[in-house]
Amino acid sequence: MSAKHSHNAVKKATARARAAEPAYAPAVEAPMFWECPLCGNLAGELVMADANTPCPRCGATRIERRTFPNERLRHLDQRIRSYHADGEYEIVVILGATFLETLLEDLLDRIMGAHGADVSVRSMVLDNVRAVGQRIGKLFPQLTGEEFEAAALESGFRDFPKRWRAIRGVRNAFIHDTPYRDADEALDQGTALRVMELIDQGYTLFVSMNNRFVADGRRATQAALTP
Repeated sequence: MSAKHSHNAVKKATARARAAEPAYAPAVEAPMFWECPLCGNLAGELVMADANTPCPRCGATRIERRTFPNERLRHLDQRIRSYHADGEYEIVVILGATFLETLLEDLLDRIMGAHGADVSVRSMVLDNVRAVGQRIGKLFPQLTGEEFEAAALESGFRDFPKRWRAIRGVRNAFIHDTPYRDADEALDQGTALRVMELIDQGYTLFVSMNNRFVADGRRATQAALTP
């Protein structure tokens, strides 16, 4: 079999596999996670709402746990889902892309805090690195020692960075009224659905990264400070 025929066979097999996958439908609402204030671990089990349930990472009990996403993010999430249900696809793409960037900023802030940076230092760093591309490509590796793409792959979301980058490109082209290199992408129903999928997957991805780089980071910092 020639290389061309082999490539075409792979493409057809991939297309068949995708067609066999169940159609994606957005979640009704944002998921709920509970954060251990001692180690920063995020857990989605409802039993974690009870302060008497030991944290699965550090074992802490009888400490009030915060919820994630917080009320501000949950409100924005619900607005995006409402716009999607109403067919306001342009708004979904614009707000959804911004929402994902907000989740990233929250993660970066948590990572810096886990390594002992106070609020003023964290704010200064985030103010100086405002472009999301630089936050993903430079700041994230500097803080974690790992590329964002590698961390996404480790969490089971290999294609997430690429799909997110495409959505940012579409959003930016629309906002700045400039041509986007991929003429197939537009602020339409299909793109809005891909944004909703990224949001739903983003929670799982960022929680996974949080538990790797925040919860483990706090434990490492605490261990280093313990005589």
